[in-house]
Amino acid sequence: MTTRPPQAFTDAQRMELRSYVELAGEAIAQFWPMRTFIHHNPLHGLETLSFEQAVARGTELFGACGYLSNDTYRRYFRQGRIREEDVRTALHPMAGDKRVTFGSLEVSHQDVLAASLIHGISDPTTSKPSHTPDGDPEAPSRIEAWLASALGNQVVGTPPALAPWPSSDLPRRETLGAWCDRTLGTSIVETLNRELVKWASAFLDEGEVSWSMPEREQTFYRAWKTLARHDLTLRLLGISEAPAKIQALPHRPEEALLQSLMQLGIPKSAWEEYLARHLSAMPGWSGYIKWRAHQSDHPWQEQFPIDLVKYLAVRLFYERELVDQACRSQLGLAGNTGDIAAYIDHHPHAYWFRREWIAGRLSSDAAAIGKNLAASDRRHDHTQWEEAGRRQYEAVLNEHQARAIRRGADRLLRLAQALSVPLESVVTTAPSDARTILQWLEDFPPSHHGAVWLEAFEGSHRHQLLSELQTAAQQPPSTPSLGEGDSGSRPLAQVVFCIDVRSEVFRRHLEDRGGYETLGLAGFFGVPLYYQPFNAHHTVTHCPVLLKPKNHVRELPRSYHGVLAERHKTAAQLAEAAHTLLHDLKENVVTPYVMVEALGWFFSLPFFGKTLLPRWYHAIGRWLREMLTPAMATTLTVDKLSREEAEEMVAAEQRGQIREILRARFGLSGPTLSPTLLESIRRNALGQADPTGSEVAALLSLTTENEQALYRDLREHQRISPRGVSERLDRITQTGFSVSEQTYFVEAALRLMGLTSNFSRMVIFCAHGSTSQNNPYESALDCGACGGNQGLPNARAIAAMANHPAVRAQLLARGITIPGDTHFLAAQHDTTTDRVRIVDLEDVPATHRKDLQRLLTDLDEAGTQASLERNRALGQVAAPSDSRRSRLLAQRRSEDWSEVRPEWGLSRNSAMIIGRRALTQPVDLRGRAFLHSYDHRQDASGKLLEAIMTAPLVVAQWINMEHYFSTVDNEVYGSSSKVYHNVVGRIGVMTGVWSDLRIGLPAQTVLNGGEPYHEPMRLLAIIEAPPARIRAIVDRHPLLEQLFRLRWVTLVALDPQDNRFYHYDPSGEWRGGDTNDARVHTASHEGN
Repeated sequence: MTTRPPQAFTDAQRMELRSYVELAGEAIAQFWPMRTFIHHNPLHGLETLSFEQAVARGTELFGACGYLSNDTYRRYFRQGRIREEDVRTALHPMAGDKRVTFGSLEVSHQDVLAASLIHGISDPTTSKPSHTPDGDPEAPSRIEAWLASALGNQVVGTPPALAPWPSSDLPRRETLGAWCDRTLGTSIVETLNRELVKWASAFLDEGEVSWSMPEREQTFYRAWKTLARHDLTLRLLGISEAPAKIQALPHRPEEALLQSLMQLGIPKSAWEEYLARHLSAMPGWSGYIKWRAHQSDHPWQEQFPIDLVKYLAVRLFYERELVDQACRSQLGLAGNTGDIAAYIDHHPHAYWFRREWIAGRLSSDAAAIGKNLAASDRRHDHTQWEEAGRRQYEAVLNEHQARAIRRGADRLLRLAQALSVPLESVVTTAPSDARTILQWLEDFPPSHHGAVWLEAFEGSHRHQLLSELQTAAQQPPSTPSLGEGDSGSRPLAQVVFCIDVRSEVFRRHLEDRGGYETLGLAGFFGVPLYYQPFNAHHTVTHCPVLLKPKNHVRELPRSYHGVLAERHKTAAQLAEAAHTLLHDLKENVVTPYVMVEALGWFFSLPFFGKTLLPRWYHAIGRWLREMLTPAMATTLTVDKLSREEAEEMVAAEQRGQIREILRARFGLSGPTLSPTLLESIRRNALGQADPTGSEVAALLSLTTENEQALYRDLREHQRISPRGVSERLDRITQTGFSVSEQTYFVEAALRLMGLTSNFSRMVIFCAHGSTSQNNPYESALDCGACGGNQGLPNARAIAAMANHPAVRAQLLARGITIPGDTHFLAAQHDTTTDRVRIVDLEDVPATHRKDLQRLLTDLDEAGTQASLERNRALGQVAAPSDSRRSRLLAQRRSEDWSEVRPEWGLSRNSAMIIGRRALTQPVDLRGRAFLHSYDHRQDASGKLLEAIMTAPLVVAQWINMEHYFSTVDNEVYGSSSKVYHNVVGRIGVMTGVWSDLRIGLPAQTVLNGGEPYHEPMRLLAIIEAPPARIRAIVDRHPLLEQLFRLRWVTLVALDPQDNRFYHYDPSGEWRGGDTNDARVHTASHEGN
């Protein structure tokens, strides 16, 4: 392909192309960087389709499996995890009413489908019968002979087609690169992926590499265009005149992409589908680029822009060149859709022969013919290829009938065994009935079994869970319901946990201690904020990723820790300097050779310590840190400063800056640097005082020119200027919350939980986080509601707000009375070790010390029992007497840098229950349910339930789908084994030295020894509220209607009026019972 002059395109054409790319990108889910790992549905872009359609589309685009293997489901069936009645219920919509006689037994369509599903009659992976029920080894042969006679030429089954689809559909079915790979045996798609990984990983790096990619500020496409001309790989790939071709590419990426689409001959009607297939070739990199392109305020995106158009412009340049090269070399035609389609139409047998040969589906003799043709100078002789293909195709057709008879006989034999039909009676089946049975089996191939198995699996789980809840609902509650007790029945403490499934285990064991009431709320506790830890340079977002906080909170030492705070600052500065020095030495060209000899022994200490003695190593490390920087009590800047306080704070900071400059530049100190002098200099720099500044000049012995130079330096470099003051004031006024804001957040949290009365003496907001070493997926184990961070800052913030006297006064005016002896505390649950740490104990009143001591004891005991339960799930501890060992094992897992599974995380999640704790308290939910507290009696308008259903419920569905798809196909939707992971660019991980960005959960999170630990099923949402109220909320929100009607989530209502469960089916009706029976719930009551 020769270079062509750039073609002129209009703004309208460029905008139109961008719209096509936007549509193509909808099939790709956004991928957040791993430092804030966000659980997401990998098929999120396909949620406008039904679940079954989306799974099929995912298989088409990504080559992924959407269900567990049929063998796995059959094992669940044998174990009793799936009931036969649920299998038949799942088959009911597809089974007809017709019945036939099979041997001596009358069977229905459903009977045959159920037998096929349960016994794998049509599944080629199922082992063939090793014996016959009658002990007759000749029975299979007799059945085969009888079937051949009965069916004659009317064989059940479709003969192989010459082409998988019409040539006109080619660009909608596969890219031209993929077509060449499957027809010509090239590896173009792999080459495209390798090249794009090379360029994208270098461009998207966020500080991991020492020598960053040059020219990145030009954007991805232009940086590649500048640098790729010098890339020798292009010559090795066989792209002729590569530098000239790249130089001739348009300056705009849209025009380069348009040019490539036209040279490939892709019709506009196929653009969306064609580009979607290119993006789905590497959904990890595409998903991350899609995410970053939407983050306009992301500093790396601002500095180094990239989007899907720029990515595709580069990718399709490689494809058009490599496809043209391959087609000209092996077919003697140009690499475009028109020429390829003509080849398919004019030489169909040659086309079939090539694809079958490349796929390895031909006999050894036929494969040798293909090899000889491809290796000789006749490789362009389509006539010879066509003739060879015709002969082979006719042989396959002739074999088809015999193969179909053998397959049919085998299926009937298996069916007879499954239904206990005597073999001698099978041959008495009427030919029409035999043909009907075989057609039923043919129309229900193993590839269609997964959806039915999933439906039955979910039905069995739903039946079990609803039965347990129904039984529990008939029992009297062990603790008073919220708002129903009197002053004599106050709980010992009320502990608010995150809705995370791991919290359910701890809540259950804490309640077993007696006298405690636990509640569930999203782990950021309804307070979105930016958090800046003490000595940290940057803020961290602590809220769900779809929210943008408005308020900043800083961690500061308590006032009595002034000296200790300076010690911490000094230690942090020294540590940062040492880290920078070490990094610079390691990345220098020369110094690593010296460092290995001089410091290698030093680095061996942590290596052996972390590997062989992790608990001792970390214990020594904690002791050293305590010696160097003792623990220091801190507080958060929850209260917002007034305007006057903020202005004085800025003035004090600026006077401090001026003092340091005068010390360094003029050697002044002591009484000379009086507050009056510093303020005078500050006001002069701001232009608010006498510009002559004679007093300042005299005190500093400065000429007028030098004095003005000082002021300029303060304005330009220290930002002591009106604009600098304004910007600083803006930042300060965003720090903390006003009283009205605090009241709003506290009231919202309390009302969402239904906690508006009967407060205990202590209310604890218990956040959660995880502890692990050497774990790129650490943020996936922390709180998703806090943006993949630990939730303690949010807990501290809302506890401080709830203790504020002015906030309580405003709450009182709004109908929420918090007793004067109620104190709110913050705590954090470590989900790896099951230890709970309560903070800000300095603020606990002396009157509560005894209560606090009992709480600490009970939290520790609950943690021991929870740890024992989790260790049993990990297969490490079995006996209840092993509680001490259980604690030690959990601690070791949190500190061992070789540990690939510190905990199971959110695996096995299957349900979200929204309602009062009385509904679930008697039930052992086995850490499988998200629990969100909600009292329907306090929410007549439904606004509180609407907030829960449109936020936490949606996030729970993301988590559920992430685990579902990572389990059913861990290689495609998950991230495979952690053992082979390498961190790339500080944004994610790759498998080995190059791969797609791994987008899902690792095998160690969802699999156990290669078998599923997580049980993949769609989320079951159970809501305790009047069905009419729930229906009204669903009708108002298209997203919820989409999730429920398209079967991404199963919705069940517990009607408080009659204490019965009702299912929301895809038609939008409520149906009673634990299956989809015919009783329609028509009540429109709202309950009392």
